[in-house]
Amino acid sequence: MNKLVPDPPTDLLYDRTAFNRALEHYLPSQSFHTINEDLSFEDSLLYTASLLNSASATALDCGELLESPQRAKILAVWHLLEIAKTTVDRSIECLHPRKT
Repeated sequence: MNKLVPDPPTDLLYDRTAFNRALEHYLPSQSFHTINEDLSFEDSLLYTASLLNSASATALDCGELLESPQRAKILAVWHLLEIAKTTVDRSIECLHPRKT
């Protein structure tokens, strides 16, 4: 009886090299998101606050559509996002303290 499918290669080093080449081709190591070099510290904090706000709203919306235990996981992520957002908001306030 003839085999229609050949045996897989036995050289594991070659397999790993081919795997790494495929990863580098399809998943480039460079980030998909770049930051302008002229972005100020304050602007980067404001941008981060905006991203956290969007992520928090998305997590909350998703949590409302799910049942337990998935809902609990999404709401836990939402809670962590809110903590991060509050911390960034406080950092922004420290840049411009209110005058009393």
